[in-house]
Amino acid sequence: MPNNSVYSIYKDSRGILWIGTANGLSAIQNGGVKNYYVSDGLAHNSCWAITEDENHDMWFGSHGGGLTFFDGKKFKILNHKNGLIHDKIRRLFIHKNLLYIGTEFGISVLDIKTHKIILSKRVIGRRKLFQVMDFVEINSKIYFGTFNDGFWKVDLEANTIRLVNHDHTGIFSIHKANDSLFFCYSEEKNRAINKISIKDYFSGKQSNTYFGSTVFWNFATDKRGITYIAGNAINISTGGIFKNEGDKLIKMNSSFGIESTEVWSLFYDKKVDILYVGTIDKGFFKVDLKQNIRYYSPSFLGKPKLSIVSIQNYQNQKILLHKDGLLFLKEGKISKEISKDVFYDFMRSSFYRNPELKKFENSVYFDESRLKDLELRSVQIINNIIWVNSTTGLFGINNEGKIKIYYPYSVSAFNFMNLNKIIYQIAYGKFYKSDNYRNNEGFKIYELSDENTPRDAFSILALYDKYYIASLSGGLYSYKNDAPYSYSFNKIWKEKELVQARVNNKKQLVVANSFGDVFIIDVHKGFKITKKISHSQLIGNSISFVECYKDCLFIGTEKGLNIYKNGTIRFIDEEQGLKTKAFTSSNINGSILTMGTQDGYFEFDFKNYLSTETNAPNIKITGVETNFESINQNRFKWLKYDSNQIILPYNQNVISIAFEPQNIQYPDKLEYRYKLIGLENSNWTKWTKDKNINLTYLPSGKYQIRLQTKDLFAGRVSSNDILTILITPPFWKTWWFLLGSLFFICVFGYLVYLKRIRIIKSEERAKAEIQKRLAETKMEALQSQMNPHFIFNAMNSIQNYIIDNNTDDALMYMGEFSKIIRQTLNNSAIQRIILDEEIEYLQSYIKLENMRFKNQVAFELIIDEQLDLFEIEIPPMLIQPFIENAFVHAFDSHSISPKLMLSFMQQDNYLICEIMDNGKGMQSVNLNLLYKSKGIDLAKERLALFQKDNLNPVTISSVLNEGTKVSLRLIIS
Repeated sequence: MPNNSVYSIYKDSRGILWIGTANGLSAIQNGGVKNYYVSDGLAHNSCWAITEDENHDMWFGSHGGGLTFFDGKKFKILNHKNGLIHDKIRRLFIHKNLLYIGTEFGISVLDIKTHKIILSKRVIGRRKLFQVMDFVEINSKIYFGTFNDGFWKVDLEANTIRLVNHDHTGIFSIHKANDSLFFCYSEEKNRAINKISIKDYFSGKQSNTYFGSTVFWNFATDKRGITYIAGNAINISTGGIFKNEGDKLIKMNSSFGIESTEVWSLFYDKKVDILYVGTIDKGFFKVDLKQNIRYYSPSFLGKPKLSIVSIQNYQNQKILLHKDGLLFLKEGKISKEISKDVFYDFMRSSFYRNPELKKFENSVYFDESRLKDLELRSVQIINNIIWVNSTTGLFGINNEGKIKIYYPYSVSAFNFMNLNKIIYQIAYGKFYKSDNYRNNEGFKIYELSDENTPRDAFSILALYDKYYIASLSGGLYSYKNDAPYSYSFNKIWKEKELVQARVNNKKQLVVANSFGDVFIIDVHKGFKITKKISHSQLIGNSISFVECYKDCLFIGTEKGLNIYKNGTIRFIDEEQGLKTKAFTSSNINGSILTMGTQDGYFEFDFKNYLSTETNAPNIKITGVETNFESINQNRFKWLKYDSNQIILPYNQNVISIAFEPQNIQYPDKLEYRYKLIGLENSNWTKWTKDKNINLTYLPSGKYQIRLQTKDLFAGRVSSNDILTILITPPFWKTWWFLLGSLFFICVFGYLVYLKRIRIIKSEERAKAEIQKRLAETKMEALQSQMNPHFIFNAMNSIQNYIIDNNTDDALMYMGEFSKIIRQTLNNSAIQRIILDEEIEYLQSYIKLENMRFKNQVAFELIIDEQLDLFEIEIPPMLIQPFIENAFVHAFDSHSISPKLMLSFMQQDNYLICEIMDNGKGMQSVNLNLLYKSKGIDLAKERLALFQKDNLNPVTISSVLNEGTKVSLRLIIS
């Protein structure tokens, strides 16, 4: 904290403890401290008053700077410049959404909703001050006391203040409890506080109830109705923390462990029953008023030292065996005491009165110097006799607290089988049984050479029809019918180093070993371990005691008290009042567990503790660092992160998170572990008290921090998802970038595809052009091949005319020939001609050929009327070879009435051209030769180039002496 001078204490609804000091303000949450100063926005570092309004915002009154408002994020200052009556504030009081501000020169009243001053009254008092010391609400009216000017009432309706009582001018503090008022007027001895009923005070009556001898500055009343008062004298050192009982004050400094006599401020937390005590010189103290655990120091019993050895309860008395004697306690006070010297004197007189004791088996040798070293070991109550075991023998004490029996058996463990029969273990020696220990008769010695013989026994317990013997080195033994039995030697149970043994309410053995394990064993019918509580479950390594209560086990270790129930461990240590944990002994009586130590003892009333259910802690984020730097503090309100999510870029992935449980009474009893949901192979961390989570180099993604909290005080484990972390990916991994990239790739690919298609199409077009040109060239070549064939035949005819001296016919023929040659040359340069031109050409050709036959061949042309001769195009000179074949092969000089018929018709999408003659015809062999003729082959090849999809475009049929028919089928385009 900024300073040890604590002037104000307040715990708000969030569980934050606010401490106002002379040099700053502290906000404390579960041990974590956050300090605020003027540099953070406070009006002044000296904070004398703190309160919380209905909106859960905080108000801090300073002694010199005015008023500070805090909404969890920002401070706002209101002082005399804003209308405040004075900047030195001593008290703040809230009632009905109004803030009453007490200063050195009067009061101001502020409307919390508007933050406007609605009333300010400045008064010049007797000492030229009007110092408001305290406020009190009575019947919904607000009153205040002043240092020198009496008791006043705030009258908001009249917008003024009114003097109520001036009998006691000097008022240091006021407190209302039930129907009474407490006024502290002075530090006069036994008259500092005047207690008076509210009714009497306002009726003007006087009260003679005075108590206290110091100046009292603050009061607090707990839920039991007990009032605690803070005292700090002005002139003499008589202050401290006091409790009011009746009309008396009891100083509680020693009981509460408060070392200061300058106590100034108090705050009572009803929820957890804790009183906070602020001092001027020692800081503040936290007092647990439940006092479930109470410590009884040696001084409480009037002893300079009190090292407890063993504890028992007998007939409403607590029996404490300590190193220097035996105490009988009744109602917390010593009712009877037997000192160590009394034990020694009784033992010595017993030897003198009964010399036979020296003859007892294992009797100690009587030596006064040795007997003076008498050590008391344990106390047991058997057969209504209080037995005290010591290094020199057994002492029997009656219920009146008088030693009546002594037997010189120096034992480490013993038990009585009946009034006369005893079994016992000699310390560091053999195991014995005596049928009549009173007369030193009927002894049986069990030799250690027998592995079934107990050794180093520390406890002998009767259960069912057997005795069970727990040993420090031999493990567990049973004893029945004068025969011991070793569970370790007989391989029933291997545990050897035992340290504690008890019997629970279910008549089961409860045994602890030196390794810190506890076993619950059912021995009713055989031997069965029903439960093992591993040392890893317990807090602490060395078990100092085990006590049984119903279904609970109380296990003391060097760390504190473990409480086991149904698989759950609860833990108590100094935070609950166990200031010393070096336990030496224990005992349970009812719901009171007594724990002895080397310096007094503790009593733990666990009834309410076991039945109280606690809520799971609410965990809040109190700090976040990324890449070792704090994130924006504006995201924090009331010391905690105001969101359940944090979004970070991919390069801010080293994260440190601080967290705190909210409003927890015992934060030191909490342990934590966490795992990261969303991270592959994320496992739970180890349990730790560390309230920091460190995450390094998180990949981009969404993660949930799941925190488990183990409350050792409540014995429960709870789980919270405390924060969602979203690590955004780098831009090249974002969906929009990937989608955009995919779109770009697709567009780019599509463009590349289009370009490639264009290139391929261009290449295909070029290739097609080349192919076309090749085809055309080939067509032209084929056509050029046909022309010589025709020309040869024509020239042959002209030659015949000349040989026959038929000049006129030769000239006429030559004329027609030149005409058709010109037409042939024209048609050879083009790929298609219209059907009309082809027919005209064919007519010219037939006329020319018919001249060679003296025009004897009758020619008939048939054209289908449906044909459009000017729309249909065919390759030129395609039909001419077939007509030429008719003239060459069909007719000769013996042909009778030769006739040639040429027809054109349309069937569906085909042009059918038929060339028929009535010539010689031919057989099938000659027909094959016709198929292979040069002209027809050229025509077929042209058709194959011209119309690739036209299958069997040429068919030829011939009948000998009847004629030949050629059919051409052309696709009409």
